[in-house]
Parts: sequence; C-alpha cells; structure tokens
Amino acid sequence: MRQKTAIVTGLLILAMICLVTIVIQNEAVLRQDFVLLGTRMSTATAMGLALLSGFAAFGLWAIGSGVARALRRFMRQLRKNSERDAEEKYLKGLDASLGDRPLEAINHFRRALEAQPDYLPALLKLGEALRQTGRADEAIEVHARAQAGHPSDLPLLYALVDDYLATSDHERAKQALAKILRIQPKRALHAYRILRELYIKEGNWKKAMEAQERITELRIMEEERASDAPYTPGILYQQGADLLQQEKRGDAIAQLEKVRHKHPAFIPTYIKLAEAYLLEGQDEKATATYLEGFRRAGSTTCLLAMEKMFLDKGTPEEAIAAYQGAVASTDRKLVPKFLLAILYYRLEVMDKAEQLLREIDGSVRQSGLVQYYLGRIRERRGDFAQACARYREVIRILRPFEMVYVCKGCHEKSPEWKDFCPKCLLWGTWVPDFKDELMQELPESSPVFYQEISWDKTASAR
Repeated sequence: MRQKTAIVTGLLILAMICLVTIVIQNEAVLRQDFVLLGTRMSTATAMGLALLSGFAAFGLWAIGSGVARALRRFMRQLRKNSERDAEEKYLKGLDASLGDRPLEAINHFRRALEAQPDYLPALLKLGEALRQTGRADEAIEVHARAQAGHPSDLPLLYALVDDYLATSDHERAKQALAKILRIQPKRALHAYRILRELYIKEGNWKKAMEAQERITELRIMEEERASDAPYTPGILYQQGADLLQQEKRGDAIAQLEKVRHKHPAFIPTYIKLAEAYLLEGQDEKATATYLEGFRRAGSTTCLLAMEKMFLDKGTPEEAIAAYQGAVASTDRKLVPKFLLAILYYRLEVMDKAEQLLREIDGSVRQSGLVQYYLGRIRERRGDFAQACARYREVIRILRPFEMVYVCKGCHEKSPEWKDFCPKCLLWGTWVPDFKDELMQELPESSPVFYQEISWDKTASAR
C-alpha cells in the first residue's frame, strides 16, 4: 500500500513539474488577449476558468454518482427486504398448499404479492390454489398477469394450460401449448400429449396423428414414450371408421387394410373392416377378415361378430361351416369348438352340442361354463339327475356362494374378517359379502289397531 501511494505521489509531482515548465515556456502566449462570449481576458485567465469549470463539473458528477449509488443501494436493500418478506409468506403458503389447506395458502400467497407484486413463485402457486378451489377464472387472471412479465416461463405456461382446460377453453389452451412447443420443440412430451388428447376429444384425427408423430420423433428415452404406442393404431383406425361413416367405403377399406397390416394385434380393425366389406356386398372377404382376426389376434369377439353376421342373414349353416373351418385350420381349437357347441345348443342340435362339449371337457382341467351347458343339455332331455350332477360341479368349480368379507372402502375381499384394511388404511370396514337380497329385508308391519289407538297408561293401570 505504501509503495502504491509513493508511486501516485511521484506521478503527481512529475505532472506538476511538467505543467509549470509548459507555463514558463509559453508565458508570452498566456499574456495574449482571449475573447470568451464577448468578454476580453488573458489566455491564462481563460485557461484557469476552463480548468475550474472542469473541476466543478467533475465535482458535480462525483456528487451525483455518489447520490445515485446510495439511492441504488437503498432501493436494493428495500427490494431485498421485500423479497425476504415475500419469500417468508410464500413459504407459509407453500406449507399450507402441501398440507392440503388451499384457502389458507391463498391468503399467504396474496400477502406475499402485497410485499412484492411481481414475485413469480407466489403468482404461480396462487393461481394453482385458486384453480384447486374451483376458481379457475381467477387463476387465469393471476397466471396471465405473471406471464406478461415472464413470457417464456414453462411452468407458468403449463399452469395456464391447466387453467384453460379447467374452464374447457380448448382454443386458448392450444395457444399456450403452441408457445411451449416453440420454446421446447424437441422435448415437450407433456405438451404434445395434452395436444393429442384435445384433438382426440374433438375428433380431429388428422391433427391427433400429427401430435402422435411428433411424440415418436422426440429426443427422449424410449421408455418415456412407451405408453404412447397404442395411440398410433387407434388414431389410424378412427380415421378409417370416420371415412366409413361418411360412406367413403373404398377409402375406408384402404385405410383399415393399412392398419391391419401394420398393427395385426389391433382387434377393432378387423371388426370395422369386415363391416365395410359387408356394406360393399363382399361377404366372403368379411368372413375371411373375421377369421383372420381370430387367427392373428386371438379375438373371440371376431368369431362372435361373424356368427351374428350369418344369423342376421338367416344362414346358420354358414356359421357352422366357418366354425368348423376355424377348428380345422388353427391351433387354437377350443374357443371355436366351444362357440360351435353353443351354436348347436341354440339351434337345438343337442347331440352335436353335447359331443363337442364332452371333447372340450376332456381337453381342459375344469370349466364351470362347460359343465353348465352340459347340465342344460341333460335338463333339456329330461335327465334331471345328470343335470343336477353337472350343476353341482359348476358350484364346486365356481363356488359362487362361498362366504367372504369385503372392505367397504376399497372393495378388497378376504376369506377372513379383519379389523384393519392395509390397502385403504381404515379400521372397521370389513363386512360379510351377502347377496343384495339378504340386505334388503322388509320391515315387519305393525297391526292396524296398534297404529290407530293411542295407549292410555292410566287405563292400563286400572
């Protein structure tokens, strides 16, 4: 520090020596006249006035700068105190919000904003608390005010989306989602999912598919979008279904055929495609589509839809032939064989129905459904002893009347009574699971004369 002071002092002395030397050497010039604003004076006097003016200006600047710095420090300290006060009230509101006390949280957040009106965390949480209490319109006002000062804040934009959705204002929700996607075009998975859901609700399948394609292109982990895969065949299928509804059958068939080839396990495609072929009068293609739905997707629904098609046409023999073809051409024989047996039963062809059901009974471990229909066939033939034996087997397999206890809170079942339910965390909720009829016992009616005649205690004593 002493060395630095010495250097500065030396430089000042050197500057003074240089200045004095310059003045001595230019004494004649300094004595000459100098006119300043119409006033005649020596050049030395003018230079002195200029030097004093410079010192005065520098002094004023130094004083102004000092005052400005002091004022800025004062304002920073004032803002810091307001931030500290706002943060303290915000934390109280956050505690109330986490404690599921939204009304108390709203009061704390409002006080935080009184201390600092543009405190973003309080604005964000205040809007969320208002929405939680059903005041979504007020939430929109709060979040919109915050968004004006923070136009690119993602949590705030998502909060606005939730506000608009709470008021069913889908258009403004889409506008907020568009802002999110402009800020984060390759990572906003949640925004694309909301957008896709909105378009699905509106039935805008083209836009829904665009959102779905964006989801598959996002730069995120594959596991994060694994749950989105089922939407692709569903949206593509719905495009075909809409074309069919608009009676554009050729376009609908082309679209549904694409879905069937790309997503062979998607069962609705086979049902709707067969329906389109039926409307076009191509019954054989419809039948082939139903059977392919069973072979490739294992869909019993396709077989039942095929059976209904033939029965509606009044040609049950074609349904029988189709079932027989399915049994002969697939490794999954039990389901079409069982459905064929039930069809025989409905057509009163009892011998063939019983034969098929016995074959199935010998191929499975136990089936209450097979035993039930075998009992029905025996009953139809008047063999009540065998029918009862089959029904008893159904009861043994299914045990429909076995007493169990059920929790009134979560409907969990248990063979034994419990004092506490570990699933819904409540006590005293386990009750016997009786049939509804037992719980609807009618009250015994009192005799009419008891209802109409008041009881006189004094008369009774006499």
